[in-house]
Amino acid sequence: MNYLIIDVGTSSMRGILFRSNGKMLHVVQKEYQVISLENGLIEQNPLDFKNSMKEIAKVMADFSIQEGEMINAIVLTSQRSSVIPVDREGNHLCNAQMWQDKRTVTICREMESYHREIFQLCGSRVNPVFSGTKMKWFKRNRPDIYEKAWKLIVIPDYLFYHMTGNFFTDYTYGSRSLLMNLKSCSWDERLLELMEIDKEKLCELKAPGSIMGSTTKKFAEETGILEGVPVISAGGDQQCGMLGQGVVEHGDVSLTLGTGGFLLTACHEIPQHLDWDVVCNASSVSGEYILEASMLTCTSAMEWFKQNFYREEQNFYRRLNEILNDIPAGAHGCRALPYFQGRSTPDWNSSATAAFCNVTLNTSREDMLKALLESICMEIWNNISSFEKYVPTDKILVSGGFSKSEAFNQMQADVYGKRVVRMNNEESTAIGALMVAAVAMKEYRTIKEAFSVIRDGAKRKEYQVRKENHVVYEKLKEEMEEIYQKMQEKRRI
Repeated sequence: MNYLIIDVGTSSMRGILFRSNGKMLHVVQKEYQVISLENGLIEQNPLDFKNSMKEIAKVMADFSIQEGEMINAIVLTSQRSSVIPVDREGNHLCNAQMWQDKRTVTICREMESYHREIFQLCGSRVNPVFSGTKMKWFKRNRPDIYEKAWKLIVIPDYLFYHMTGNFFTDYTYGSRSLLMNLKSCSWDERLLELMEIDKEKLCELKAPGSIMGSTTKKFAEETGILEGVPVISAGGDQQCGMLGQGVVEHGDVSLTLGTGGFLLTACHEIPQHLDWDVVCNASSVSGEYILEASMLTCTSAMEWFKQNFYREEQNFYRRLNEILNDIPAGAHGCRALPYFQGRSTPDWNSSATAAFCNVTLNTSREDMLKALLESICMEIWNNISSFEKYVPTDKILVSGGFSKSEAFNQMQADVYGKRVVRMNNEESTAIGALMVAAVAMKEYRTIKEAFSVIRDGAKRKEYQVRKENHVVYEKLKEEMEEIYQKMQEKRRI
């Protein structure tokens, strides 16, 4: 069978036609941009998504005809928490309020006293990222749109409707809304009450891997894809990316090193003693769960340092490797805190700031850079430690721009005290979606079996722990936490 995977990202949408064994037949990409407004407001025209999807489908339909191929199923994975109010025909009533949008900060602060109750029901604290707070904002601030809206939906729901005519969503998106009970995977009456949302404004929930409907006659006429092709929800992009990256065994951790750092691991069930130092969401593997943690600045912190201290460097990344190899663990005593945009997990401290400490006249910019990157790894280690309260961890599977640095990957292994593995991770999100769909269509029995076939032969490199360095970093981690706590105490005075 051939699967058309549609991967909806923040800056572009990709369409990839795969065989069920992972062979890539054709790729199409359509770029778009968010609209950045004042005061942290981030929006986007929903037609960017609808039109990009249709353009990708047209190209793929033409390709399949020319090459004598079939498109046996369409599979969708998407960014998870942006909200679009729509009418009965799926027409948007205003721009999408994107996941990065900050207009709900005040609402979130008002709800701080409900953090514990909300977390126990849905596995997440109140946060501006999640779709439920955005829906509440519409009800309070744009009641005209809220009342007119037939549904308040996220981007994948919007695309499902325009392919199938059905208003469905899946558990992975529901678990990013603060509205879905994580245990029952149903809309929760108490959460709806707290968020002031009417249940009828929400889509029907289905398990990831479900067929959300089939392509309509209208969609077929507009794109050239046959009518009646099944449309499958593979779940959120982070969930699928985790699978495609190789987290198919419990104990593995997926770490994406981009602008921020994003960590995920899998668990069979919701941990009984779960606390809010992590987020618990539904997995793309039906009936299972994931734990998520994050840090807000990774490559963005390094880019800040580069712009301020290495702007003249022609080949910064080669120099970076040299610095990490030449400067010993501990950066000659220089210490850093990487909280340029506050701290997310484990303690959700938006007032935290970055700092350099123990800087002397002997401290070089190379020492400061090494200290900054060590602090980033240390913060990631804090989040891995949070995971280990619930799920034992074995190895760390890394991807993203930062992971291209050999020296940085070695430093990660030394800091975490665990093997670090970098796989050829191109299209890991789409590959994860393919795995979910192929299992749903009974081509493989399990996700693990699908991974073993689809990712067979993928190049990978493993980095082993240098124990002498890990001993140094164990002490440094304690020092970093002491510095952080002292700074918080001063801020409270």
